[in-house]
Amino acid sequence: MAGLELTQAMIEDGMARAKKVACSPGNSRCLPLPNRLEDAWASCTPKGRSRLGWMLADSERKAWNVWLDVHTGEGRLRRRQH
Repeated sequence: MAGLELTQAMIEDGMARAKKVACSPGNSRCLPLPNRLEDAWASCTPKGRSRLGWMLADSERKAWNVWLDVHTGEGRLRRRQH
């Protein structure tokens, strides 16, 4: 995708922001599972959205995909279907 640049730092920042939203403070059972840079880049849509990874919470009962709009830097959590 021309004009888009996704970096490892963007993935780390996006996952850290998602963890703040999805996990309660002090919850050691909340896990961020980031994608590798190559996988995040491969998931990039024509509109510039890239899946950074996913989050697990409450002993894996809750799960979200973590997406980032590369143009705006805006992130999204989407409930992951089991």
